[in-house]
Amino acid sequence: MISLEGVSYTYPQSQRPALKNINLTIREKEFVAIMGRNGSGKSTLTRLLNGLLLPDTGEVTIDGLSSLNLKNLVEIRKRVGLLFPDPDSQLLFNLVEEEIAFGPENLGLHPIEIRRRVDTALKMVSMEDYAKYPPYLLSGGQKQKLCIASLLAMQPAYLVLDEPFSMLDPRGRKDLLALLLTMRQELSIALILITHNLADAIQADQIVVMDNGEVIHTSPSEEILNMGTSISPWGIEPLELSSFIGQLEQEAGIDIAQDVANIESLVEAICRLS
Repeated sequence: MISLEGVSYTYPQSQRPALKNINLTIREKEFVAIMGRNGSGKSTLTRLLNGLLLPDTGEVTIDGLSSLNLKNLVEIRKRVGLLFPDPDSQLLFNLVEEEIAFGPENLGLHPIEIRRRVDTALKMVSMEDYAKYPPYLLSGGQKQKLCIASLLAMQPAYLVLDEPFSMLDPRGRKDLLALLLTMRQELSIALILITHNLADAIQADQIVVMDNGEVIHTSPSEEILNMGTSISPWGIEPLELSSFIGQLEQEAGIDIAQDVANIESLVEAICRLS
């Protein structure tokens, strides 16, 4: 379990706290989406989760390990993998397999175990045929998969993904999200997803909304969907379907539950009204 208790953080040279009194719990195997407008503190929060940043006040603990104890940081970073928005900023080596092997090598694992982890991670992201490829020849989606494979080779319990879809087209977004959800089930890991897109978050167990460095709302995804277009002031764009439902209700004088997430469920809801 990841726990943040009374966590605040201010960047050096800044007068304004990036995070203020954050209290948040993320459980094992849970899928949590963290949303909010630009500058709300989402990315700062991700860096606190694996010890890249340390809180000024309060405490972050991962499975009982406090990041304030510097002796815990290596273990914390093994347990919490962090994916940045730009994959090129994380790629260091000349070959795909070298990139994936880097983390396990730093753990001092036996070469046979390193090879097993590399092969397993490549298979998980369906990139077995790219082991000898230079990363710079890969597409944006393939680079994201490579970065994810590098994290999986460390066998994390929590995978933190900071805007992983920002460089992908709609098809690439859909494919990568499906991969992440599959990995969550097969590997029993927790997903912490930073995203602006509500469509990416509707399968989350809980959605955390941030604004101005604070957590202003936490609820199951169904509750967010039920709120329809009222989430817009939080910097979250409602689903196109929610906007359509709101217009339909107004013009037709009917009341449709707004937790419907696709056209099929909308048709069923309308049929129940007839």
